[in-house]
Amino acid sequence: MNIAFCVDRNVLPALHVAAYSLLDHISAAVSQTRFFIFSDALDEADLSLLRATLTPLNKPFGLELRRVDVSLFSSFPSLNGGLATYYRLFAAQVLPVDRFLYVDADTLCDVDVSELGKLDLGHFPAGWVPEAPLPGAVDRAVAKQLGNNPGEFYFNAGVMLVNVAAWRRQEITEQAVAYIAQHRPTFHDQSALNCVLHRNAFVLDGKFNCMSIVRKNWPLLKAPYGQIGRLVHFLEYPKPWDFLGEWLHPQYVLWRSVLDRTTMKRFRSWHATPARKLPKTQKAWIGYKKALKDRLLFSFYSRGLLRNIKGVPK
Repeated sequence: MNIAFCVDRNVLPALHVAAYSLLDHISAAVSQTRFFIFSDALDEADLSLLRATLTPLNKPFGLELRRVDVSLFSSFPSLNGGLATYYRLFAAQVLPVDRFLYVDADTLCDVDVSELGKLDLGHFPAGWVPEAPLPGAVDRAVAKQLGNNPGEFYFNAGVMLVNVAAWRRQEITEQAVAYIAQHRPTFHDQSALNCVLHRNAFVLDGKFNCMSIVRKNWPLLKAPYGQIGRLVHFLEYPKPWDFLGEWLHPQYVLWRSVLDRTTMKRFRSWHATPARKLPKTQKAWIGYKKALKDRLLFSFYSRGLLRNIKGVPK
């Protein structure tokens, strides 16, 4: 099983949670899980720390750091001050494998992803999970460009199963880079991939990308780690490891329950790390305000003190 991450130093605690939880649930029948870490900032010391997190699971794994030349993306719009989101566009160009699973670091896996290794993708270059019908997509520019058809979907790029040969043959990377250069899209490479892969992608089961901000998923997310049966994706800002995430993020307790199993269990959001930063934009402050509201609602809901919440199935 091949798994790729694209990260910078801001998400180190998240990387440990994501990698640990993925390996924890992968079937013991898998001969080896290979993690490819694409980064312009991580070093061998970081890799050693991650190796120490994964070793106690007693499952065969490999770790490989792939250095990225950040100058390739210097003209692209940044995401939260970084460019790591674009690294996944080039993973299929350089990895010597037939297929790999790309996973965002802001995830927690509670399902065995090894079954994706046997999935027949056919001629499709990738498989991913719908985020919303086009008319309900937050990426309004792309939804309009794609026709805003209620029978078609906007996809989330946080989890992608990549068919390397088809991806290269159809020049998905080249098309996506050209799109970004021309449009400078609001949702970065996700916008580009939705356009390039429109009607040309395999639809994965929703359990492989369960978006935590979607309230219809809250009945699943109130369960503890080990009983969720989903790959949970912590979308939007702030993330569980961001400044004050301990008190603001709705599913912080769930995320923390896995972090405490790793070598980064002493991490706190107020420590002097690259993750400690106050929101600097109006959008970020809005995210903090929404997170506080959802933290309170989810806390009451998970305790059975509040049942009628808009968007949560009764």
